[in-house]
Amino acid sequence: MTDAPDAVAVGRLSGHVRFEDVSFSYDHAREALKEVSFDAPAGQTIALVGATGSGKSTTLNLLHRVFDPTEGRVTIDGLDIRAITLESLRENIGVVFQEPFIFARSIEENLRIGKPDATRAEMEHALEQAQAIEFVRRSPNGLQTVIGERGRNLSGGERQRLSIARALLKNPPIMILDEATSALDAKTEHQVQQAIDAAMRGRTTFVIAHRLSTIRSADCILVFDQGRAIESGSFDELTAASSPASRRRSS
Repeated sequence: MTDAPDAVAVGRLSGHVRFEDVSFSYDHAREALKEVSFDAPAGQTIALVGATGSGKSTTLNLLHRVFDPTEGRVTIDGLDIRAITLESLRENIGVVFQEPFIFARSIEENLRIGKPDATRAEMEHALEQAQAIEFVRRSPNGLQTVIGERGRNLSGGERQRLSIARALLKNPPIMILDEATSALDAKTEHQVQQAIDAAMRGRTTFVIAHRLSTIRSADCILVFDQGRAIESGSFDELTAASSPASRRRSS
């Protein structure tokens, strides 16, 4: 992915995201997304639900420009994201994946990937928000402790909390949480969920998750099926629409 010749660097965005009739195909034969449209006002939490392969992760990959749409456009604060430099776009978006990318470097170096010029105070604040400061302080050399390849000398929960701290260090207006707790056991998931709550606070947040509490509290839930967003609404609205009584009224 490269910058357009006339792409502009932007400062901090507000985080108002729109998908406008977005379609995408990986192989130009079968569409992975088909005319997806939605509006996410700044500060709202949007949950994406649906079966594996329904288009949830593809949608969020388009938001931080892993790919570009085949048709339609994605905007932030009214700007087509293809008109924004990749560097400044990604400075405005934090991403936490199901399997965090941890490098065989020190904890500090892993954090600085999120913000190379971060101060020690900023790093410690991000670690506190991510519920990670205690295990860092217990580590032999604190922030200078070297992590094994893929974080093998950290637990799953520690790796995920470090990944969340790295995303928080950028203090981005937009956060993407892609199955961030699905690989964790119940106890560890509860700890990481506290970090995720901090990551979501005051930001436009897109969540792919199976955790009912996260989906229930979302401002809007988008239901995906075979590349289309077939339903949207709050948890209560979607539950009411799928109830037997509602189905009888609509028949």
